[in-house]
Amino acid sequence: MSVICNGNQDLQLSSDTYFSSFLEGICSLRAQNALCDVTLEADGIRFSLHKAILASASSYCRVLFLENIASKVNSETSHVKIQNVSSTGLQHVLDFIYTNQLHLSLTNVEEVLQAAEILLVRDAIKLCFQFLEQSLCKETCWDVFSLAKKFRLEELKQKAIVYISQHYKRLLEDHQQLVELDTTTFCQILDRNDIEEYSELELFKCAMLWLHHDDKRLKAAANVLGRLRFPLIPLADLQRYIQGTTIMKTDSMCYKYLQEALMYHSQLYAQPLAKSPRTKIRCSSKKLAIFGGRTTDKVCDHIWLTDGNCTTWQKFGELDIPVYNHCITVLNNFIFVIGGQTKFDATGKQPLNEVFRFDPRTCSWLQVAGMLEKRTRFHADVVSEQIIAVAGGTLLGNLTNTVEEYKPAENKWEFTTPFPVAVADHAGATHKGILYISGGFSAGKVLNSLYSFLPRLRRWVLSHTMTYARCDHGMATTGDKMFCIGGRVLSSANEWIHVNQMECYCPVTDQWTSLTSPPVSCCQFSIASHQLKLYLTGGGSLHQKNKTDGVFIYDPETRKWEKAASLPNRLVDHASCIISLPRRVLQKLQMVSDSNLPNSVKENPDFLVADSEEIII
Repeated sequence: MSVICNGNQDLQLSSDTYFSSFLEGICSLRAQNALCDVTLEADGIRFSLHKAILASASSYCRVLFLENIASKVNSETSHVKIQNVSSTGLQHVLDFIYTNQLHLSLTNVEEVLQAAEILLVRDAIKLCFQFLEQSLCKETCWDVFSLAKKFRLEELKQKAIVYISQHYKRLLEDHQQLVELDTTTFCQILDRNDIEEYSELELFKCAMLWLHHDDKRLKAAANVLGRLRFPLIPLADLQRYIQGTTIMKTDSMCYKYLQEALMYHSQLYAQPLAKSPRTKIRCSSKKLAIFGGRTTDKVCDHIWLTDGNCTTWQKFGELDIPVYNHCITVLNNFIFVIGGQTKFDATGKQPLNEVFRFDPRTCSWLQVAGMLEKRTRFHADVVSEQIIAVAGGTLLGNLTNTVEEYKPAENKWEFTTPFPVAVADHAGATHKGILYISGGFSAGKVLNSLYSFLPRLRRWVLSHTMTYARCDHGMATTGDKMFCIGGRVLSSANEWIHVNQMECYCPVTDQWTSLTSPPVSCCQFSIASHQLKLYLTGGGSLHQKNKTDGVFIYDPETRKWEKAASLPNRLVDHASCIISLPRRVLQKLQMVSDSNLPNSVKENPDFLVADSEEIII
């Protein structure tokens, strides 16, 4: 019992059992055919009912009965035939009106929804929508999609498309369902980035099957085939399976798509500059990748991958050569591995100038033009679709201030405006097309400078200096700020000590702000930015003279650090980046299974373990 008391001490009472008692009462009257004053008929089957009950639950019946009362033709509404409704569907809706219970299954929901929509029983309609959404899974997505399309349920239709695209193997396995898709829906599926297990050639075969199911669809060929990414199809497959297809020769737009793909393959070195929607790799997620570096006993050539949460690490492959103190740049998802050293040499007298390009589309390596100068302990970044390599150590351990840029279209390097000082062990990041270089080691000193390179003016400009001098640190951009973390500096006693402080730089105001220090003190680590978070991996400890396997994630919004799954090995002087890799590529090139990975997940890692090798600049 519920009680409501007003200011005059009057009580308004309500019964908790009234509603259920009321339903029991009207159900009993219906079962006894008592006081029934109307019948509804569907498929020749009649149902005895009460006008007042129907009018209260069905907008259709309310309008019908009231209009006839106003016209004084009550006799015409004593028996009503409901068109385009099955007796099964009508019975379930009427049972709901009298019991507040709607029994639904995928076999009857279409009939029930049809009846509920015609009678305008809105609560029953809502329950049908709810049932379809809750029933949505990979086994039911096609059935739900068909119903959502028939009843114009756009939101539910989009959710069903997500399931269809996630389980798109059924596109090939069930041709009947494929050809039943309408043009808009089929194009939406082909547009998706998460149908990554299918190659573009397999999707082309699906498209041709759909187009030739009905000759009228050939008019939409350019619209449909324009969703495919022909440049990502290997040249041999283009020539063998697609070039000779009639529609690719007779339709002008389709012919244009083919020519675009052939041109893409003919300009091998310029491929990173091609930014058509048809050259974008299909991928639903990105991976943090670690390349090379030094472990406790060797220079390694491993490539490790992890997901955005850094929960597990997976070996992906190997570099052409082992390397450390190198740089990684990403240009339109092509990965460039640049310079560094292949054999351990503390003086840095044997740097490299080789550059290797990895293509995630074909999982292939290509050696491109080498830098004009051999470099180690330098920084490289992408500016205006060109790669800029800044300063670093060169032959015989000398430092340089030279800067050179790589032009992919021409596959060559050229010297550009020198850096203001000869420096190594500096860090850099880009913000809105401008390259910033911070700190470093020069002429026996650790710097706190910040320079920006203006590509249009070809000039280096001195910006506001950092609060702390540092080298062998990390710098990365996330959002509208750049962050400098860790590193080391020479003490007054000329000994290396850690820079524990973290600070961020705002390019708009040209100001630095001190932030919460990282949970560890390290240098020679790698840092990458993804989805407004920073990922710090590995590094060395000066205090304990060891390498570490720590992985930490920093959220600038909350200003908090989170410890993630440790690296498979303790690592320094490595490089990291964020890349997109299709699932089928990961499955094809995975070198070892997760179960065989050493230390792939560590519940309670020993972050600092003594290492016999000393950290050497």
